[in-house]
Amino acid sequence: MAVTLIRSYSQWFQVSRMAALGGLLGVSACAAQVVTQPPPPPPPPPPSCSISTAPLPASDATITLDVSRKFQTIAGFGTSERLFDDPHLTNTFSQATQRGAVVVPPDQQALILKALYTDIGLTRVRYATEQGTEPVNDNADPNVTDLTKFNFAWKQLDGHVAFVQAVRPLGVTTWYGAPIYPEAWMSRTDPAEYVEWSLAMIRRWRDLGQTMPYWSIANEPGYEGGGVTLPATFIRDAVKIIGARLAAEGIPTRLVIPDDVNPTEALNRAQVVLADPAARQYVAAISFHLYDATFPPLNPNFASLAALSALAKQYGLPLWMSEWYTTDWFTWATTMHALLSDYNVSAVDYVWGFFGAWDLAQLIVIQSTGDTYTGFYRNKQFSVMGQYSAFVRPGTVRVSADAANDPAIRVSGYFDGTKVVVVALNVSNSDKAVRFELGAGIGCVRALTAMRTSSFESGRALPDVALDAPHFVTSLPAKSITTLVAQ
Repeated sequence: MAVTLIRSYSQWFQVSRMAALGGLLGVSACAAQVVTQPPPPPPPPPPSCSISTAPLPASDATITLDVSRKFQTIAGFGTSERLFDDPHLTNTFSQATQRGAVVVPPDQQALILKALYTDIGLTRVRYATEQGTEPVNDNADPNVTDLTKFNFAWKQLDGHVAFVQAVRPLGVTTWYGAPIYPEAWMSRTDPAEYVEWSLAMIRRWRDLGQTMPYWSIANEPGYEGGGVTLPATFIRDAVKIIGARLAAEGIPTRLVIPDDVNPTEALNRAQVVLADPAARQYVAAISFHLYDATFPPLNPNFASLAALSALAKQYGLPLWMSEWYTTDWFTWATTMHALLSDYNVSAVDYVWGFFGAWDLAQLIVIQSTGDTYTGFYRNKQFSVMGQYSAFVRPGTVRVSADAANDPAIRVSGYFDGTKVVVVALNVSNSDKAVRFELGAGIGCVRALTAMRTSSFESGRALPDVALDAPHFVTSLPAKSITTLVAQ
């Protein structure tokens, strides 16, 4: 078989779905099946393989997949978002424009967006609303909105609509807002005006032709460091009011709760909201952040995360991790694995897709000297994200993937009905030979594609090799994450 080298995530993701894993051992030719008449229902079994009689090489661990054992459906991967000219992005300010002094040229913006939404296939955008949209109360009636008192310009709202308009053609399917703080004049006990404020923003998105699929009631309502906390009863009552008003107006936006700072705070508020049937009917997802909850699970937040996962299962709701970051790429790799495999999280969002180099919480780093833009580069966390997001597409179901013999091998499996995706981590400091058993229900694997990130590689596509067997042995380098797609 001719060897084709894939040079980038973009080429990989858009063009070369039929690349295959290099370095595989113990494979042989597949016996073709001849169909002499139209196949009657039910469909015929998966094609069998012509298994080589040669023994497979020795391995340190065995990974077995079982596509009949299904878990959560994946909703996608994404990030929070700041506008390119937001002063906070580059920590600069221009008195002349009242925006960021560093200007990212349009062609560079396009390359950054392509990297995130085309090359690694992110599909989710979350933006944070800011105080100042309704700087003073429009009137005393929360059921009558005077839009002349609202400011939707630029980063208050309209700029984010324009951003979503730009990235939807690149594959974004989910976008939603999350208020950071209520307006200073708002009550922290009576949510009526808070709901009116939120509805004004949701309607604005609709009127501009970008109706939001979701709306988060509040960003981190339990974050005491922000100076504003919202009790669980406030969130519950806001959900009931805004849910009923959205339904009455025929706006299909669904609600996300509680989008809280860590699993413990999220559990405390989600339990109260979901215990109320009148509120629960409007909730589409449970979301949380991971601050103060560093993996491995050595603090109470992880008992709360297990309980939060159980709560989501109890009510048939997806569980989202909607914001976190780490400055260590392999910590991000092990965290993503734990979220998806141990806690049945269906959506994973990093904190920033792109951000200035003055901060380290981003996938793509925007560089500048003084007030002059000098380029961008991809953090290694970008490559780790792509190991999942470029291959595990929304609608794919996580399936059973068990690693035996070696606790240093951590693996998760995904199935979309036609192909199997395996993401394998080697957390040890030594290379490992691993045997993959693809299991019943998959049949003869015709080809494998593979991508790897390690200490010396970032999203490297491995060379092509033909494969026609239900098992194989390959090497996983020390401290690496490898994605394999079985066609």
